[in-house]
Amino acid sequence: RKVYFEWFNEALQRSGGSSYQGFIKNIRSEALANVSEAEKKALASTVIAPPPEPEDLPKPKGPGHKWELGEVAALATSGLTARDFNNGKVMFAAAQCASCHRFDGAGGATGPDLSNVAGRFSIKDLSESLVVPSKVVSDQYRGSVILTNSGTLIAGRVVSEQEGILTVVTDPFDATRIIKIKKDDIDQIRPSPTSLMPENLLDKLNKDEVLDLIAYILSRGNPNGRMFQP
Repeated sequence: RKVYFEWFNEALQRSGGSSYQGFIKNIRSEALANVSEAEKKALASTVIAPPPEPEDLPKPKGPGHKWELGEVAALATSGLTARDFNNGKVMFAAAQCASCHRFDGAGGATGPDLSNVAGRFSIKDLSESLVVPSKVVSDQYRGSVILTNSGTLIAGRVVSEQEGILTVVTDPFDATRIIKIKKDDIDQIRPSPTSLMPENLLDKLNKDEVLDLIAYILSRGNPNGRMFQP
């Protein structure tokens, strides 16, 4: 099992087509659904460790602010010089980005890899995805709302369907939280109108922490990039 799941961690560090990361993560999530609780505990320290608890994450200095899209976009347009790479990396964890997203070979597996965001997103687009995550949601990472025949509502991302059974990741911060549902037990399934990514993740950060975070996301993991020069 250890060798098997280590392969996924290595595969996620490689590049591929536009759907490569999603396919690998979906296969990994489906495999996790078949791992017993005892095996999860045995593998937790090296292979499938759950994300850190919120109280264990680094804490921003703050003070926080209710960040609006226009504010963040304006800051990022003019303020991405002399930034702090290391502080940006800490803020990537503090804002829970690392719990869902891989960056430079490390991080979570429930959201897209952000290592090459600089080549795909403008500053405005990145600001929008951070502040208003539900405005544009990739179909590959869109969640679903499932109503069962017994009246239970289940929200999460369907990662596979096999032999009449759906595998659903129910916690965007923890890819190990998975349930399986028989299609025959489902009354209705519809796309979620909101992103799995919560809003307000920047609101604990001050101005410099927001700018360091954005610079870090745009850095491709290079601490010597122009955004970190005086």
